[in-house]
Amino acid sequence: MPSSVASKHNPRKPYGSTSVKKEQQALAQQAEGWYLCNLLVLPGISFLFLLRLFLKHGRGDKSSLATNHIRQTFFMSLLGGGLVASGCVSLYMLLGNTPNGWMWVIMYFTLVHTSFVLWGLIGLAWAVAKKNVLFPNF
Repeated sequence: MPSSVASKHNPRKPYGSTSVKKEQQALAQQAEGWYLCNLLVLPGISFLFLLRLFLKHGRGDKSSLATNHIRQTFFMSLLGGGLVASGCVSLYMLLGNTPNGWMWVIMYFTLVHTSFVLWGLIGLAWAVAKKNVLFPNF
């Protein structure tokens, strides 16, 4: 059987195939998009889509582009939600229901939330450039 006929019947892609690389990049960009959507547009619903991506693709090779970005966005969403919620509640409990207390809660929320949005934009730029996320390495 000629090799051209055999390759047409072989559904497996060769290692380093361009379609595999494009799929990895598309998944990485999708993860970063859902991360930013979770922070900016639809906070609970987008996290469910990010969770689905993590459960489906997040357990693979940590050095692959898609798995790296999916793990980073999932764990940064958990970290961001935890920091925002615990920090705001802690400041409210510490400072009480005073105008000064609310000012600190709003400032803390704005600072932490903006930091995570900027991290998401950097991650999206890395996904478009086909680079793995360097920090944090979950």
